[in-house]
Amino acid sequence: MSETPQEPEQPDAKQPAPEPSDTQPSDAEQAAESTDERTAESADAEQAAPAEPEGPKSLTFRITPVALLGVLAVIICATPLATTAGTWALLIYLIPLGLAVWILRTRTTFDAQQVVARTMFGRTKFGWDDVVSLRLNEKRWLKAVLRSGKEVQLPAVRVRDLPRVAAISGGRLPDPTTQE
Repeated sequence: MSETPQEPEQPDAKQPAPEPSDTQPSDAEQAAESTDERTAESADAEQAAPAEPEGPKSLTFRITPVALLGVLAVIICATPLATTAGTWALLIYLIPLGLAVWILRTRTTFDAQQVVARTMFGRTKFGWDDVVSLRLNEKRWLKAVLRSGKEVQLPAVRVRDLPRVAAISGGRLPDPTTQE
């Protein structure tokens, strides 16, 4: 069943326009009332709106998906060997598959309560209260030093990301850009 849209009814040209009565407000009065209503609504909206814009609820740092182009290049380069060396050589495709899984799975997520570091084979979750400090790794990656003395690698988090991590920590970590 299909319904055709109906056109709105239009007044006949033969009918006279309704005359203004004394009980209906004039156009000027209606315009003044609507302006007053809009002013009151905008004042209420300004009071309800927060003074400062809220930041993000969480931050996720991950390996850039553009790295998958490198995986594609490895697949293209491995194809001649994999197709001519026999069926065992098809196992060479496991290398780019492993790289793709590593790129897509590895990430670190920060929110106001906790930190989740996800690696290729597992994940580590801990609260901000457990973090004693952050340590710079020899490869310029960051590690979280926990109260227990354990160091947890924070995948995809670099030194340049410290101001954003400090902001999401809610003051638990100092912002290195404001300190001198």
